[in-house]
Amino acid sequence: MTDTVKYSLTTLVVIIILFFVNQRLQSSLTIKTGKIFDGNHDEISRIQISEKDKTLELIKSDSLWTIRDNDSLIVKENQLDKIFDKIIPLKKEMLITNKSEKWEKFGVDDSLGRHFKIFNSTNEELKHYIFGNSGQDYQHNYIRENGSSEVYRTNDNVYFLLNSNVNYWGSKPPEPDKETALEPEKEN
Repeated sequence: MTDTVKYSLTTLVVIIILFFVNQRLQSSLTIKTGKIFDGNHDEISRIQISEKDKTLELIKSDSLWTIRDNDSLIVKENQLDKIFDKIIPLKKEMLITNKSEKWEKFGVDDSLGRHFKIFNSTNEELKHYIFGNSGQDYQHNYIRENGSSEVYRTNDNVYFLLNSNVNYWGSKPPEPDKETALEPEKEN
């Protein structure tokens, strides 16, 4: 073999080795994106939303949702639907940081963020996320799973839906019809 062929083959082998090393290194950098909850919606029997010192709990009994410690309000179905239509299928789009020092910047530290927890019927916590809404990007949120240091940007802004105010989630039941309530009972 001539020297030119030897050099060419050696260069080709080195390039192939570098290619496989590069592939292996890049595969270790795969980011876990996707839905924040992959389970079945029917598994969810309690939802807890908290911010600072305010906590709201929605509890499912059979197929009826109620607000914990509030018997005078009924849950607004349209607000509840937004949880299952917008928050539960929310997707993590892009890893922003994995440094806990930057949590405050994105509003996802334990004291600044809004906590969203979902539980099953045996009171087992299915998911616990902390949502933040810092910065100039009003089309997305930042999200961090409790116990993880990774902060992701979401595909939609749902921060306003994570309201811990009881009146946001509940309304007074309709008053009974006054005419039927005032009608005297007929004697047989």
